[in-house]
Amino acid sequence: MNDRKAAKANVRFNDVAAIDAEIAKLKQKQETTSMTLGEEKKLIKEIDALQTSKGVFSELKDKDSAIDNALASRKEIAASITAKDKEIDAVQKEIDEKQKLVDAQKDSDAEIRKNLSSLKAERDSLKKEIGEMIEERNKIREEFQKENDKWYDYQRAVKAQKKIQYEEEKKKREEEKLAYLAEKEAEEAKKIPYEEEQVLCDYLADYLAKTYLSEESKSEKEEKKADVVAVSDDPFAGLAPLKKDEDEVFLKIGAGKSKRNRAAKKQAVKPAFKLNVDSFEQFGLLGLTPPTSYDAVQKSVEELRAKKVWYSQQPRGSVPTAAEIRKANEKAAQKLRQVDAPAPKKNGKLDIAGDEFAPLSAGVASSTLNSTWGKTVSSE
Repeated sequence: MNDRKAAKANVRFNDVAAIDAEIAKLKQKQETTSMTLGEEKKLIKEIDALQTSKGVFSELKDKDSAIDNALASRKEIAASITAKDKEIDAVQKEIDEKQKLVDAQKDSDAEIRKNLSSLKAERDSLKKEIGEMIEERNKIREEFQKENDKWYDYQRAVKAQKKIQYEEEKKKREEEKLAYLAEKEAEEAKKIPYEEEQVLCDYLADYLAKTYLSEESKSEKEEKKADVVAVSDDPFAGLAPLKKDEDEVFLKIGAGKSKRNRAAKKQAVKPAFKLNVDSFEQFGLLGLTPPTSYDAVQKSVEELRAKKVWYSQQPRGSVPTAAEIRKANEKAAQKLRQVDAPAPKKNGKLDIAGDEFAPLSAGVASSTLNSTWGKTVSSE
């Protein structure tokens, strides 16, 4: 607005049309009037000034439009300011209300700070008491540590004493064990070599003969009867047992019971041939092949008798005993369990006819037995 006032102060005319009219008038005067050169220059200069003043009017027009826009904006801003003043008044009212709450909170905070000061003082006193108790605890802990060290020293001494006693007892037990083994070896030296194996041969031969060889069992019974010595000067010689039919003391009424006609005894049926697993193991301990049918029983009995004679002729320690073979078999079985070897198969199926299986059925011929089955296993 100030610029517009300054621009209007330098212009004599109020609009562009008046300026154009004045310029036309001056030009006409220049063209129609005789004048000096200085006057003409002055006239031309005045015309140029008027031409320049036309630009001032355009600037004034722009400034007027800018002023009008500014005035409109001012009105809008004034309206916004009024609305904001109302909002500010409302906010100020809320601030006043909140300020009251803040003042009340300040009073409460002052009370809290006062209480906090008392709590801090109480905390300091508790810290002092805690420090005293910690010192007392440390003293008690040091005393306990000393007593605990003494107890551990005592325990170590007791363990050392027990270890010495254990070593002495262990040495004594080893000496007693060596003496016992020496005594046992001396007792074993007094026994007949391979007595257990000979008894086993007799047991298996007697079992097969009594069970499957009836004639041989009868001959053995006759031999046993022949071995019985008759009693001389027997006071009961010639006496016979009393029969009820011939006794005259009892009263006999009627014809009596007729004797029942009994049919002739049928021929005894041979028992089914079978051997249990223990028998197979016993034959294996002796290094013999067990029979698998009636035809092989007699041969097995003869082999057992011959084996007994053979054992009786062997010096002590020349061949493994049954106990040694049994221990070796147990060790081998334990190794097999540890390795967990799969069962032998043939064409994807379990091969029960292979060398790893001994035939248990009576229908299997003795020739199908594994040639290595039942042989003596060397002890490790």
